[in-house]
Amino acid sequence: MTRTDIRIFDPRTGELVRRCAGPTPAGLCPIIGEDGVVPCAGLLIAPAGADPEYWPLSVPRGYRHCDLPWNERAWAYARRAQRSHARWAQGLAEETARIFRLAAKGDRRYRDMDEYELRTTALWRWRKSPFAEADRSREERSRHRAGAYLSYIRQRHSSAGRP
Repeated sequence: MTRTDIRIFDPRTGELVRRCAGPTPAGLCPIIGEDGVVPCAGLLIAPAGADPEYWPLSVPRGYRHCDLPWNERAWAYARRAQRSHARWAQGLAEETARIFRLAAKGDRRYRDMDEYELRTTALWRWRKSPFAEADRSREERSRHRAGAYLSYIRQRHSSAGRP
């Protein structure tokens, strides 16, 4: 957990209620109340400068856990998946450009193909390459892990307040 300036907002007004330094290295809330409820329960939390796609995070009333580390992990894995997808797309663009260059130079494999066939060939060749397979696998694995962390947060939120 690298965030140290956590802002706590009122969900109705959006006003800043207080600030928090975030969880301890063990993932525990350092300012938990005597009743075990986290001080941000029933409010919204977001690190300073947070990505609006993943923040703010709603904390249920009576909640007893700090979910910042879990949401951070979900965010990190979602970003990894996006980077893997971008690498895959860049590789496809490079393979497409290579196929077009070869066709322009008169390569017998590609010289009689039209643009659609060249793009299809580039896609087919790229998808079967070990580099594309690795990027696709990394993206899939990262998306799965991000989803698992988000599911865990949802499960904890849905069971909040139950004995």
